[in-house]
Amino acid sequence: MRMPESNARSPLARWLLAAACAFHSACGDDPPSPPTEPPPPQALDWCPHVTPGVASSSSSSSALAMSEAHALVRFFSPGSSYREIDTALTTALEGTTVDWNGVARAYAEALDSVCAHDATATAPLPAAQVEQADTVAILRPGTGELVLPAGTRAVAIDLRGLPDAPGLEEALAHAIAVVSNRPIPRVSARVRVHDGMTDEHNAQNVYSNSTALLAAPDYAASGAADLPVALLTGPSLPPAAARFAIDLRTARRAWLWGEPVLTAVAESRWAPLGTVGLSIRTSRLEDGAGPLPDQLPADQALPAVVADSLRELPSQEAPAALERSAAVARTGMARRRLPTGSNAQVARTAGIARASLLIVHGAVRRFFPYFHVVGDGIDARLEETLAAVDTAPVNTQRTRQLLRRFGNVLQDGHVFVNASPSPVIGILPALLEEVAGGDVVVRRSLVPEFQPGDTLVRVGERSTAEWYAEELSRTSAATHGYRHELATRRLRELTGPLSLVMRGPDGTERTVQAQPHAGGNIVEALGVSPSRRASGWLGDLGAPSLYYITMSSDVTTDLDAALQHLDTAASAQGLIVDMRGYPGFSHYDFISHLIQGPYVSPIFRVGRWTGPDQHEIHEDQYAFTGSATRAYSGPMVLLVGPRSVSAAENFSTMLVAANRARVVGQRSAGTNGSITNLVLPGGFRFMYTGTEVLWPDRSTFHGVGIVPDDEIAPTTEDFALNRDSQLLKALNVLQAHE
Repeated sequence: MRMPESNARSPLARWLLAAACAFHSACGDDPPSPPTEPPPPQALDWCPHVTPGVASSSSSSSALAMSEAHALVRFFSPGSSYREIDTALTTALEGTTVDWNGVARAYAEALDSVCAHDATATAPLPAAQVEQADTVAILRPGTGELVLPAGTRAVAIDLRGLPDAPGLEEALAHAIAVVSNRPIPRVSARVRVHDGMTDEHNAQNVYSNSTALLAAPDYAASGAADLPVALLTGPSLPPAAARFAIDLRTARRAWLWGEPVLTAVAESRWAPLGTVGLSIRTSRLEDGAGPLPDQLPADQALPAVVADSLRELPSQEAPAALERSAAVARTGMARRRLPTGSNAQVARTAGIARASLLIVHGAVRRFFPYFHVVGDGIDARLEETLAAVDTAPVNTQRTRQLLRRFGNVLQDGHVFVNASPSPVIGILPALLEEVAGGDVVVRRSLVPEFQPGDTLVRVGERSTAEWYAEELSRTSAATHGYRHELATRRLRELTGPLSLVMRGPDGTERTVQAQPHAGGNIVEALGVSPSRRASGWLGDLGAPSLYYITMSSDVTTDLDAALQHLDTAASAQGLIVDMRGYPGFSHYDFISHLIQGPYVSPIFRVGRWTGPDQHEIHEDQYAFTGSATRAYSGPMVLLVGPRSVSAAENFSTMLVAANRARVVGQRSAGTNGSITNLVLPGGFRFMYTGTEVLWPDRSTFHGVGIVPDDEIAPTTEDFALNRDSQLLKALNVLQAHE
């Protein structure tokens, strides 16, 4: 059966043809497909419509510029995926060497919020110009004054060919001011807001990101009258000129003559990377009706004689309202999604190592709160670690070490670098510690190969001093004691058997082949705090009237149990609170029973970025009142040491600031504040402190920590004899008080 050509595409004809083909099984045409949803709108290619900025005039390297640009994209551009953005950087950085111009172009190719351009030569903003044609003035924004000729009745502001130069925004604002006698409202911009850097590893954290609608101040008016205005537009515009055109056209204050204006151009900013630069979208323009269209079409083509057309502009008629029927295809400002699933790769590549270093550098540059305390050495450290990527093959362990080397410059005890899967297969089943004089000595052990009082002499082929010198160079901490403790933790992380030379208390040296012990039960059995002593009376030490309570998670993990001990201690002549480890229960709930009357927390300060330019500090401090029940009001000594960190120091700060205890032991870690995590390509994770913490009197805490009134460092003999010299000193202090 053959249908007439005129009917071949009608619905009835298609149905008859399909039925005939199904019956005869002899037609070559397929049956009709069911109706489909229309394809989503395609975003316009905005890159050709951007006037590039100038090349970088600073001495900063391309690596530092790329770090800054990536942070701009990662934290402030549209879209929702950290991983997509980081993957684009990783891919662009693959290879045996780095061509930064090529990196910029490959990076921009992968992301719709970024464009790459050749930078222009330095082009300062020209002097402002006014061209008069009878009652018409054509203004060319620039430096200097703009004076309208007498009798001007219509104005054209020529935006064509303007450079993306400093002072352009001010020049444009001045140009519209002289032809207006009423302020002109501007379009708002939706931008990203970061209260600290959102922890990308933990869904629940104290930091957050959101968006906010940022209002722009009205354009001021200084003219005698609102004159009709036409904006002359070309095929490309600097972002400031595009924003100016969109503001005025949306406010129906000016006509667009020439080329359409792409909204994405107005939402972007220029990031120079040497001879190449990136245009990066960092906002989404919106008004009361929602996001602006992807482009604002010109009201008319550019006339051959501008002045003649301007004379015809009706002085009382405003441009028509924007056409809002077209779907907006530009990527919006959705809340950033935390990386999910595994991003581990079988082979760790040079691109992963380079990208991870750049990501960390850009993030801490924006969000790390302690540069004013530790100094700003991260630029030089980035250059050093990036150069090291190319000196040897990259693997998991080496990339982790490079990231740790970078973190070292932050002097932050919360810097940790994790790799997934981890190369560590087990731990050394002995707790080692630095003693007075600098030796590293076994405090306790789970295996007979290591005995309390044994001194570490060699690690593999190197002396203990040589091993620690290298390890400390990539260990980050705010005080020496905690830095040494963290380096020792790395010694105990074993990827296989490790040959160690130990010297016993009698001076005899022996070689031990240390075997990795796996399993959480090993860590639990060994513990991390200096003392495993249970809470209770100190009669065995000759002080039956004194009571000891440990807050260490090694020993006590239950608040009620700790409070029961405090009840028992009510009749004690003195109390020793051991905070040399990490608290195993809520220290806020426990401390209220140790302080009488009002007391305060440390001061917590978190930076807030509203868009990439507006930064402010939000500060919190909490006031408390001590509990009137189950309270201990007698003399008290607080024990602290290098392992007293973060929550342990938070507890200690409140106790010391309230003048409630005498402190015995060693300086604490000097590291407090909520941590945050960067999830990096290749299964790596970088942790650091995101909150600045001050003493209640506003003095510096970071790197200072809790300083003992009585400084006592353990000795090799203490460990050999299982003697806790710090506890004994605390006991003596209380006995002297009796």
